[in-house]
Formats: sequence, structure tokens, C-alpha cells
Amino acid sequence: MNEFNAVDPTATWMQIIAILTAAADSPHTTAAARPDLHSLALGAQIVASRAVALLPFDSDGDLEDLVLEVAASSTVGELIRAAAKAAHRYPLDRFPAGAAAVISELDDLVADAEAAS
Repeated sequence: MNEFNAVDPTATWMQIIAILTAAADSPHTTAAARPDLHSLALGAQIVASRAVALLPFDSDGDLEDLVLEVAASSTVGELIRAAAKAAHRYPLDRFPAGAAAVISELDDLVADAEAAS
């Protein structure tokens, strides 16, 4: 099966949001312990909130039903990279209007994660 047929773009967009939220909520990102990871976590939360704003109004509640396909032990950087990989699964025009700006911010966040590791 072609990867484009595996999950529809709206479900993928919600997965991106859920993965970024998991990165933001990572217990290893306290400012005192690792300020670099804390900054990445905050960036993940900002990008996630911008992605949520692009969802159709009636799909926001569906986020709670998502099952993440990432390991619970994933680092903040791994989660950010997983979200970016999902974001590049489809052409930009298959995602909600405004997705290009969010994905650009996500790509910047990946670069920051690479620099921090």
C-alpha cells in the first residue's frame, strides 16, 4: 500500500499535533535541568497550537482519540523529527490552508533540535 493511502491528511495533521504536544509535555524538559530541551518543548507547543488553529472546528475533539505511533521513551528531538516526517508525508495542498507556514516553523524546530543534540 502506498504511504499516501495509509492515513488521510486530516488524520495525519492531528497526529502531528499530538506528537508535538507529547514533545511539549515531555517530563525531561524542565528549565532548570535542561534549558535547551525546555526551549524545544516550548517551540513544539507553539507549533502545535498553530496547527490546532488550522483544524476544522468539528475535529478538535478527535485529538483525544489518537494513538501515537512513537515510543513513549522518545526524546523531545525524536518527537519533533517524527512530527516533521509526518508533515512531509503529503503535498502541502492536501493539508489545511495555512499549513505551509506551520510546517516551515516545524522544519525550523527540527533544525533547532539537531543543533541541541
